[in-house]
Amino acid sequence: ARAFFAARGLEADGAAGAEAESPLLPEHADAADEPAEREKGPTELSMLPVVEKMKYAIKGTREQRGTLIRDSNKMVAMAVLGSPKLTITEVEAFARMGNVAEDVLRIIGATRAYLKSYAVIAALAKNPKTPVGLALTLIPRLVERDIKMLSVDRNVSEGVRISARKFLQTGAARRR
Repeated sequence: ARAFFAARGLEADGAAGAEAESPLLPEHADAADEPAEREKGPTELSMLPVVEKMKYAIKGTREQRGTLIRDSNKMVAMAVLGSPKLTITEVEAFARMGNVAEDVLRIIGATRAYLKSYAVIAALAKNPKTPVGLALTLIPRLVERDIKMLSVDRNVSEGVRISARKFLQTGAARRR
């Protein structure tokens, strides 16, 4: 073992000298700098080029994904939805946001894995930015209490409100 390390320039005698205090890794590969580079705030993220934003959208932290989902470039927002680190809780929060693009809500509504969560379905149905066609398909999957709230909610579109009222009337007629 000593010959192995000696061939690579490392002494195995255990003496602590100037060489023992020097790092074994090159300076450019310092692991302490890497997390600091990743932790970019919302203002720093908005100043990055699209390629860098895409990298952060896929590999970034939860906060970074929350910022990038609202990006004006739709490719960046779609990259957030493609992140392997994305959780259902985050998707639910995205579905509630009023300042996300309609395309993001449309993708969430078209993804079966996300629609397995009732919280995501309810958030999409209640979001005023959700496309009307998508919201109408989600109404039958809601609980009666949520449909009642949706039928009087002034924030959603008129078509969704009317559909919720009709669904309540036909649902009540079927129970009799």
